[in-house]
Amino acid sequence: MSLTLSSVVLPTFSKGLDTLTHILQAAQEHASKNGINADDTYPNARLVDDMRPLTFQVQNSTRTVLRVVSRLQGTAEETWEDTETTFADFYARIDKARKVLKNADAKKIDERAEAQVDVPLGPQTFKMPAKDSALNQGIPNFFFHLQTAYAILRAQGVPIGKRDYISSFLGI
Repeated sequence: MSLTLSSVVLPTFSKGLDTLTHILQAAQEHASKNGINADDTYPNARLVDDMRPLTFQVQNSTRTVLRVVSRLQGTAEETWEDTETTFADFYARIDKARKVLKNADAKKIDERAEAQVDVPLGPQTFKMPAKDSALNQGIPNFFFHLQTAYAILRAQGVPIGKRDYISSFLGI
């Protein structure tokens, strides 16, 4: 079996979205058991004052899926409004990202692995092969926001641990 770009990127994002869903569900369960309104408490929670809240982490992890898949396929990136404020909104946003993965053209992704793409980072834009943009910017960025969402919920007292984070990647 040969390793292809699509066989790395698409399942990694899919499993990461499973993890995001799982930790959000764990937060809702914890809130329910402890008389906490999850929609009032968690979406604006942050690790520190100058960091973005949970809402941003959900939006940016899902936007990263959209952005990377669009870039890899050479298609225009759809615009998603950032209007999510509740857990129902978070799940709907995650479902949109899942649809992007479901509709991704693996053959096109693999054919375009060496195509030069633009990768904006702050005020600069870098040109690099599509595979490098996915492996060296897209996936790390996705994991940054996924792990930050995990850390925010953990800091809020949600009883999640490593198993909650890693299980979907291991298929358990």
